[in-house]
Amino acid sequence: MTRIIVKNLPSSVTAQKLKDTFSQKGQVTDVQLKYDKDGNFRHFGFVGFKNDAEADSALTYFNNTFVGSCKIQVERCVNLGESTKAKKGKQATEVFPASVSVKNVKPTKKQDTSNLPEDPEFAEFREVHSRGQKDKIWDNDGIDGSVTKPISTKNSSDANEEPEVANKIAHKKELSDLEYLKSKVVPGEEETDQPSKLSVKVAKIPKDYMHLKVRGFSCQVKKKDIKEFFAPLKLDSIRLPPKVKGVAYVGFSSEKDMKKALNKHRSFHAGHRISVVKSEKKAILNEDPQIQKKNEAWIRQENDMKKEETVAESGRIFIRNLAYTVTEEDLEALFSRYGPLAETHLPIDKYSRKIKGFAFVTYVIPENAVRAYTALDGTAFQGRMLHLMAGKPKPSEEDDDDAEGTSYKKKKLKELKSKAASAHNWNTLFLGTNAVATLMAERYSTTKEQVLLESRDGQQQQQSVAVRLALGETQLVAETKQFLLENGIELNAFQDVPKQRSKTVILVKNLDAQANVEELRDLFSPFGELGRVLLPPRGVTAIIEFLEPTEAKAAFRKLAYSKFRHMPLYLEWAPVDVFRTAAQRTVSTPIENKLKVKDKEAVATLEENNPISSVEVEEKPEQDTTLFIKNLNFSTTDETLRQHFESCGRIFSATVARKKDPKNPGQYLSMGYGFVQFLSKKSTVAALKELQNSTLDGHVIELKRSSRAENKEETIATTRKTSSNNKEPISSKLLVRNIPFEATIKEVKELFKPFGELKAVRLPKKMAGNESHRGFAFIDFITKQDAKRAFESLSASTHLYGRRLVLEWAASEDTVEDVRRRTTSHFSEGRTQSHTFMMVAKKTHCWRMLQQFW
Repeated sequence: MTRIIVKNLPSSVTAQKLKDTFSQKGQVTDVQLKYDKDGNFRHFGFVGFKNDAEADSALTYFNNTFVGSCKIQVERCVNLGESTKAKKGKQATEVFPASVSVKNVKPTKKQDTSNLPEDPEFAEFREVHSRGQKDKIWDNDGIDGSVTKPISTKNSSDANEEPEVANKIAHKKELSDLEYLKSKVVPGEEETDQPSKLSVKVAKIPKDYMHLKVRGFSCQVKKKDIKEFFAPLKLDSIRLPPKVKGVAYVGFSSEKDMKKALNKHRSFHAGHRISVVKSEKKAILNEDPQIQKKNEAWIRQENDMKKEETVAESGRIFIRNLAYTVTEEDLEALFSRYGPLAETHLPIDKYSRKIKGFAFVTYVIPENAVRAYTALDGTAFQGRMLHLMAGKPKPSEEDDDDAEGTSYKKKKLKELKSKAASAHNWNTLFLGTNAVATLMAERYSTTKEQVLLESRDGQQQQQSVAVRLALGETQLVAETKQFLLENGIELNAFQDVPKQRSKTVILVKNLDAQANVEELRDLFSPFGELGRVLLPPRGVTAIIEFLEPTEAKAAFRKLAYSKFRHMPLYLEWAPVDVFRTAAQRTVSTPIENKLKVKDKEAVATLEENNPISSVEVEEKPEQDTTLFIKNLNFSTTDETLRQHFESCGRIFSATVARKKDPKNPGQYLSMGYGFVQFLSKKSTVAALKELQNSTLDGHVIELKRSSRAENKEETIATTRKTSSNNKEPISSKLLVRNIPFEATIKEVKELFKPFGELKAVRLPKKMAGNESHRGFAFIDFITKQDAKRAFESLSASTHLYGRRLVLEWAASEDTVEDVRRRTTSHFSEGRTQSHTFMMVAKKTHCWRMLQQFW
């Protein structure tokens, strides 16, 4: 439980003082002091913390301590709906045992009051308590000591125990049954109210009063309270709307009284400030509930509620009263325990850059939403009580009217926008043909027409335009890759199919060749605060980073497939580890604000002294440098393990294997073993010799080599399904797939010739006998270095006739010596197996002969 209750607080305590006191033990997310309806402090409050550990620490530390001169009592706050009445009832029965039963207690008889009129003290008592009555000022002026009628003793014990039955009609013996029934008939209206026959009921015509709207009353206000508030003015009409709390409408017949009532504006009633203004709408003030016209806002909301789906239908939950430190990851971790989530929306305030205190969660399966709603409503989360409600359906975005477009065009655009956030994987470094031609013409100071025309060299041989554009694209892609590497982009993240997408980084593709960074900032900045915006000098793919996930989602949803410089934007969520460093949420650090250092040496000195801003180059460990440590003490930590092995050399990592504690959620238990990885093999060997069977935290540990890191790298390598799986050349031959059928063997040679001398180019044809090839080719270079250069350049993103080429390393052909060696080993292995079989058979035969002999 992250929420605690603090009792017996002094009257002088404030919310800020209470927050400062309890913030010593953790991050306080909520502080509430409770008051009654009159504004009087009830001497208790609630304090919320970020996590359970901080709340438990505060409870242990502050319970039975003093705040001011009052000894406070700190307890855990129960969830909403969990009552402690049963527990309190049990304690009460222990304090007051049920030895005295209510059933066994006899009612006491009332005292005899027949002699009270003769008692002079009672006469004096009557005299004192009758002065407030309206009959006489001196009630005992005409009363003598003997002139008093006996006081009725109907309430005496004798009257209660023995009621008089003589006066009752039913007990008269001479009365018949018919006469008794007639005596029970109540006279009707015709007998009692004769003049009412001539009266005719006339419906009340509502008078045209001058009405005032009064706001600010408590929810339990009544008409009597409103009359007392406006006293001594006379109210002609008072109306309390049934569905609106704290609001009343009062009517006056005279304008003079209404102006006097307006003077009550901003006055107080029961601790609440009251607002008194003129009411513009008269229809809502009519006292007849049948002819009232409801407020338009309430009618609209009522219609929306009719269309609203339940949680079981929509799977969408509205969450409010969230702490302002909650992130999307926290919400996903909390609600994903009940089922997979389709969407998490956490709105951010544009000015404070904090969440607004509410969120929406949508489940893939609505049944999971019902389970989450039932389990989490009214529970404490990061110090605040969650309030869950059925979320309204997500508003559908209506497309703008397009005069030139058709209905099919609108439908297609809407379909593309709805599928824009799907997990499809575009080619990250894709360059359009038009953009490539424009950039090539700009680089070589020529026209776009000359780039796309067939040209002839000195030997009157035609040069293919497709090959020219493919080589130009390859050059541009290489420059783009170099630019991204210099700006901290991890290119390996784009080579694999991303398992997890970023929520703040967007890839913007299919840009115009003339686009610049400022235009992209102007396009995306209206949706939120931007971090890094990267656009290669001659690239048409940009990377936009937002600081908040909610703002990034809004920009993605709005700008996907929208027109930018007459080109549709292709947006894609980047992989989660696309940037090597995290985003900086502040423009400048405190050190940069205080010191305007321009000297590079001074800046370098500051970075060395400031460990946060300095970037350390992490060394990679050598192969086979991980040790497996057994028999660890369950109290051993990672730091203790690292200190024990530091004497043998530099350590890359030291970790103790842990598992989740089922009894304490959020806590972890040691599993009794761990791993230590050194940077060098020499340190690993020294640790095996020196620390084998050494003592750590009272346990004798056992060391042996571990292949955990190598196995992990092999697993990662096998799961990658890209063309860069085997970057190291295994031969000088390449297999090129996805070659367009329009391409010829001459164009394939022209494409690979700039990277080295070719030994052979083979383009297999179909078996049908026509000239069409099968869509793949084998390229054999003279050296492996030339083959590797071609592989690295053309495997990133090279298109020939609009189709991306897929390159793989081809297996080398077997030489004659390899065939002879394989044949020899095969026959020698077969001969050995047959020889072994014969020896076993002979031994079996001899054993059988011996058995017969015995």
